[in-house]
Amino acid sequence: MNTRPAIRTLFHAGLLSLLFLAPAASAQRGTTSVRVKRLPTPQPNLYPAGFGVNSPRFNRMASGQRPTIMLTGYWSPTNGMLRSFSANPRQNPDGWIGSNWEGRGYDVYAFFPEYPNGGYQGEGDFEVDYQDTSQDFWPIAADLAPIAIITFSLGYADNSWELERVNRNHAQWVDDYTPPYQPTPSPPDASLPAEERRLSSLPLDDVVAAIEVMNLEDADPYIDMGGGGGGFLSEFIGYHGVWYKSLHDDPRDPDWCVAAGHVHVGALNRLFRARKLSKQVVRAVIRYVDEVIGVSGGRTEWFCPTSPATGSTGAVLTVRGSHFLSQNDLELYTIQIPPLQLGVPFCGSGQTRPAPFGDGQVCIPQPHLRLGPPRLSTTGRDLTLPLDSTLPAQASAFAQITAGSTWNFQVWYRDTGSAGAGHNLTSAIGLTFAP
Repeated sequence: MNTRPAIRTLFHAGLLSLLFLAPAASAQRGTTSVRVKRLPTPQPNLYPAGFGVNSPRFNRMASGQRPTIMLTGYWSPTNGMLRSFSANPRQNPDGWIGSNWEGRGYDVYAFFPEYPNGGYQGEGDFEVDYQDTSQDFWPIAADLAPIAIITFSLGYADNSWELERVNRNHAQWVDDYTPPYQPTPSPPDASLPAEERRLSSLPLDDVVAAIEVMNLEDADPYIDMGGGGGGFLSEFIGYHGVWYKSLHDDPRDPDWCVAAGHVHVGALNRLFRARKLSKQVVRAVIRYVDEVIGVSGGRTEWFCPTSPATGSTGAVLTVRGSHFLSQNDLELYTIQIPPLQLGVPFCGSGQTRPAPFGDGQVCIPQPHLRLGPPRLSTTGRDLTLPLDSTLPAQASAFAQITAGSTWNFQVWYRDTGSAGAGHNLTSAIGLTFAP
């Protein structure tokens, strides 16, 4: 007997029928509990900054070895949005971009099914099938030994990015498409009682904030506090991710897994936008892992949504390298900035409500410390701005940036193609520095 539940609304049914995904999507979502933009209390299962210093992971990274991050998808858009991270040339003929992705020190791999003949189960890696998912997951995870796992799947008929806080070890699941319709065994995890939950260890607040600063149309990121992942394959693979982390939760483990969790992606997220936002999720998780392992040495805060620029939805500020002042290797890395335009970063010790400035908005009150000299963005729409205490143009700023202090950064840039003021600002990022 197939126990797949009915779709919640006629609108939902009609829309997803057009997407050829109605049965799949209807089975994905249970009853959503409280939705929040930020957790009401600090997330208790996150590691503090620097927790992993001198761990085997830390020592291997210090020697130049790059850890891996594992991504999985199911239905569109979650397979297509991850395609550039696939190392399979049949799935990604344009070439894998995950090697030392964006110079962040991690190799990112993605796995997902294809649907050449339509249907809902798919073919290849991670077919929408309980047995196939388990049989693919464990060997891939064992081979990659990922430091973080992010599983994605199709969510509601909207623009949501729903971070699932809870994944349950169900005894009874929604039937899949091919006998045997239930997992074998069920519940899958014999180490916990049936219906016991495992919590996401992704930095949930950081991921929501990182999506928000992208300012992409009506993208709606939020945290589902406890409704669960729907009792179908979404929750099943989400549970596998957090289960794997529980098996490699000790920093003394050479295969220590720092973070794992599941994200439901709404069906109305267009593929172009889903690619951008999924990459931003990965950036936020990488930065958290950097903080935990001790690579970065401090905390990162994402705030102040970007504003539209020529040819893009707006320039977004990210960060690479270390918060350790003694290492002097921190970089502000701006994406989606107009090509061949001058930019210069500035910082301040406070944050304020967004105020109009040029074609954008400033979220850092004066006084501002300028961190020159200006640099030119690339034709690929990125701009790397080293924060270097040895540069004369930055010496006066670094005289005030001390260990333990928090400073907030934005980048001002020219936008000569703009019909407005001709200059703009990126989103903002807050950094807490270490000795």
